[in-house]
Amino acid sequence: MGGFKVQGRDEPRWPELEEDAAAVADAGSFGVVLEGMIEPLAARITSQIAIPTVGIGASNACDGQILVLEDMLGLSPRVPKSVKTYSRLADAIDSALGDYAQEVRARTFPASEYVYGMPKKVASGE
Repeated sequence: MGGFKVQGRDEPRWPELEEDAAAVADAGSFGVVLEGMIEPLAARITSQIAIPTVGIGASNACDGQILVLEDMLGLSPRVPKSVKTYSRLADAIDSALGDYAQEVRARTFPASEYVYGMPKKVASGE
């Protein structure tokens, strides 16, 4: 479908979505992902099919949950409303990369403690 489109706002379309989920279950799938779906519809589908539902922006009415790792760790520039950002790693990564680049340009990295030395035999001239 593309983009962040909420499913189920148009209640007359619910039977089509319910039939799709039932067809997935009837085909022998081990589970179905409900993405960007309003809670009442997600709850209804979850109660109607015998396989687990996994929600991604479909409420806690589903049997399980999934989030995109980059979104939940604060690495994505834009996240949908359904995502809770648990950390802002992009800031820490930017800082670490900036520090690294600065040390490389200043030639302070790699310092001697990060450089492999010469074997004793070669260093002593033996």
